[in-house]
Amino acid sequence: MKKQILIFFILATVTATSLYMYNNQTSNVKESIIYFPIDPSVTFTSADTEVILLEEKDEDEYEIQWKVNSTLGKEAYLRQDISLLYEDGMLKDTMSKWVENTDTLQQKKIVTNEDSGHFEAISFHHAELHYPNDIIKSAQTMSYDQLYVIDTPLQPLESFKAPENEEDLNNKKMLDHATNQQLKVVWHNLIRHYNVSIENYYVLPLTKLYDYSKLPLPGLSKEKTDQVIGGLWEGIYKNYFLGVKSPNGEIESPIGSSLPLILISKDMTHLILLTETKSGQNVQLIQYINP
Repeated sequence: MKKQILIFFILATVTATSLYMYNNQTSNVKESIIYFPIDPSVTFTSADTEVILLEEKDEDEYEIQWKVNSTLGKEAYLRQDISLLYEDGMLKDTMSKWVENTDTLQQKKIVTNEDSGHFEAISFHHAELHYPNDIIKSAQTMSYDQLYVIDTPLQPLESFKAPENEEDLNNKKMLDHATNQQLKVVWHNLIRHYNVSIENYYVLPLTKLYDYSKLPLPGLSKEKTDQVIGGLWEGIYKNYFLGVKSPNGEIESPIGSSLPLILISKDMTHLILLTETKSGQNVQLIQYINP
């Protein structure tokens, strides 16, 4: 029987954040992403995620370069970027950086892989802004990139972000079909396990959350969307990115977990994040949406 874990996290306020951290502690964690009201006068001048094919390492392996860069319009008290890289719907790796008193962050990682695959990376860029009279606000945005790598004995190693010819299109369809079939099984089992009435929710994979960097979520204003997304990433960082806490208190790495499915209640009272860890733990995160 698969293990299961249920974690609640609440849209960030000072009180809710304290309660959250008390109930879901991770040892020796100094950095954290905390949602504060958005300062509309401060925006990111650039925010980019890039996944590219570097070279064939040998006959069985190749290298992927994964870069995340962002620049704010002003120096911030604290800059924070986190990124999640998925391969064929499973978490391949993570990357993060926190720096005080800066406006720019740059990160790069080389990932070794074998066989054909569809890579997707989504990043959350965050800034904590401190003002006189103990006023704290924030700025945030997201970025995304994808890459299809075709590695077969019958042809040279190649990659593309969008199909450029019929062969690319056929390869994309093949990889997408395999990934979608796998995720459908995982998500169906999670929805059934937690007895979720799916007709009451808007549904989207975590990687599609990037689409709402500039657009409002269904049924929400853009201002409320930013608030919900900021609180969601706060919860993702504490309860997923840093590791999933099992009922016995052990922390399991998120690496190898399924691409999370986000369900937004149509009555706009809460959202749910569902994923399965590499060891088979079912994970349900619930975020309540303040009126």
